[in-house]
Amino acid sequence: MDVKRYIAPNMQEAMIKIKNELGRDAIILHTRKIKQKGIRGLFKKPLVEVVAALQEEQQAVVTKPAPAIEPVREPVIEPVKESVRPVVESKPKADPQIENLKSEMDEIKQLLKAYIEKPQEHEETTETSTPTTEAFNPDDLIRSYLREYEIQENIIEKLLTIVKRQVSITSENEQMVRSAVKQAIKEYLGQPFTIDHFNGDQRVFLFVGPTGVGKTTTLAKLAAKLSLIDNKKVGLITADTYRIAAVDQLKTYSEILGIPLSVVYEASELPDVMYKYKDKDVILLDTAGRSHKSDELSRDLQDLMNNLENPEIFLVISLTTGYKDIVSIIDAYNFVDEYKIIFTKLDEASSYGNILNVKVESGKALSYLTTGQSVPDDIEIADSEKIVNYIVGDANDRSSI
Repeated sequence: MDVKRYIAPNMQEAMIKIKNELGRDAIILHTRKIKQKGIRGLFKKPLVEVVAALQEEQQAVVTKPAPAIEPVREPVIEPVKESVRPVVESKPKADPQIENLKSEMDEIKQLLKAYIEKPQEHEETTETSTPTTEAFNPDDLIRSYLREYEIQENIIEKLLTIVKRQVSITSENEQMVRSAVKQAIKEYLGQPFTIDHFNGDQRVFLFVGPTGVGKTTTLAKLAAKLSLIDNKKVGLITADTYRIAAVDQLKTYSEILGIPLSVVYEASELPDVMYKYKDKDVILLDTAGRSHKSDELSRDLQDLMNNLENPEIFLVISLTTGYKDIVSIIDAYNFVDEYKIIFTKLDEASSYGNILNVKVESGKALSYLTTGQSVPDDIEIADSEKIVNYIVGDANDRSSI
């Protein structure tokens, strides 16, 4: 019986190794996950250990012994008087094949026990182990760890500086290092901006951003929250007259929520609408989606802002957008002195590192996150604790998405 242990990053690779070495007739005896030891395993995923066995191709052929040939005896003439002979029961002989199988099973148990109890540091795994004499920089572990989440290099260096001030990077304090990384990210994210402060003055919010990022749906979610949960008097305005569907969509939401909606075709119409909404606590204004490369972007938005008193801006960005395009979008809105950021489509994104990238790049406050199409449910405050878990947490930490 040939028994071997294999260590691989995942079960699929382990099975490939087993098939290549032992063939398709191999039997899996034991599997488990093992945590990588030492400083190199600080941020690494656990490995998979598989114990497999293959019965030797040439097994000794065990044949059943032929029955012994009884010698021919001459007949014995007994006396007339019968004598009683004792009957001796013969003990059945053990089957050699069964005994051989029992012995083989005992061998497998002993080998399996030896493999399981064998110290992990003596494993011979060319793919996962690295010679101890190889020089490496522990800082590179954190860099590699954060790159997996698409965090930009300049931000990684800032995080690393903060972490190194707080803890030394060793295998003995792995949990402390992880906590320090998360805390550093949390500090950069800062406190979110929310629409929850009303001092009697009417507040006006403009939703701006590229086409297709979900501005209208996001506006409807906040309108529902403010109206149904916060009991605020809300008025809706749309300046997105380039798309008939956008007007119809917002009109549907306004009818369901019982919130008035006004459509403006020119920025000069805003003063009249605002007078009509003078009794409202908050006004939400949907703007047309514009390419961040459009020359009309700054002119149209500036016209709207000039016809409003102290408007507040929400820049809506989809998390499915690539980092370079996001930077280009931020640059396109440099003419706006102050705005807050809403990230949409977290449920469609494969990585969340751009939340941190944009926060640091723009220096603007985060506000809300949307996690689906449902109105009003799929929106939440951009809480830094949650975002940290979205960015560098385990799958369980992101279960709410």
